[in-house]
Amino acid sequence: MSLSELPPETRKAVIAERREELAGFWPGADGASERTAIKMYPLLYADKPEYGHALIPAREEMRLRRIVEAFGKCFRREMRFDFPPFEAAFIDFYGQLNGAEVVLFDAQEVSATFPIAAGAAGLSFAEGHRVLDWIWIHPFERGRRLMPIAWADLEATYGDDFLVRGPLSPAMRGFLTRRDVNRARWEKRHA
Repeated sequence: MSLSELPPETRKAVIAERREELAGFWPGADGASERTAIKMYPLLYADKPEYGHALIPAREEMRLRRIVEAFGKCFRREMRFDFPPFEAAFIDFYGQLNGAEVVLFDAQEVSATFPIAAGAAGLSFAEGHRVLDWIWIHPFERGRRLMPIAWADLEATYGDDFLVRGPLSPAMRGFLTRRDVNRARWEKRHA
C-alpha cells in the first residue's frame, strides 16, 4: 500500500518513523545533507578570477581550505576511497605541516560578481616533480567549460609538465586523451 493510500493518522505515524530512522541513519548535524546534497560554495570574501579563468588559490585561508576539504570528501565518495585526499588542518595527523597546494575552481555555468566554488584540486611534490594528486568538479559543471579552463589554469600556474596521479576515472582518462596530454604524465602510477 502506498503512502497516499494510508489514512492520515497512519501516514503521520509512518512519516514519523521514517524521520526517526533518517536521524540515526547518517549521524551528525549535517549527516544526511552531506550524503545527499552536493553543494557549490559562494565565496563572498574571495576575488573573482578574470574572465576565462577559474583558479582560486586556497593554500593560506582556512575558510577556503575547508571548502577544498568538503570537495575532497565528494571526491572520496565518488571514487570509493577510504579517506578524503585533503584535510583543511595546517598540521596533519602526524604533527607535520600540511604542505599540500590546493586550489578551488570558479563555476562557469553560474554567473555572479563573486566566485562560486564548483570544484577543487590538490597538488604535491613526488620524485622531484609536481603531481596533481586529485581533482573534483561539481556534476553541474562537468562536460561543460569548467574542466578545460581549470586545466589550462593549472598548466599556466604549475607548468605543463606536472604529473597526474592515478587511479583516474574514465572521464578523466578521456579528458586527458582529448587534450592530447602526454601519456607519460598520467599512465604511470606516481608514488
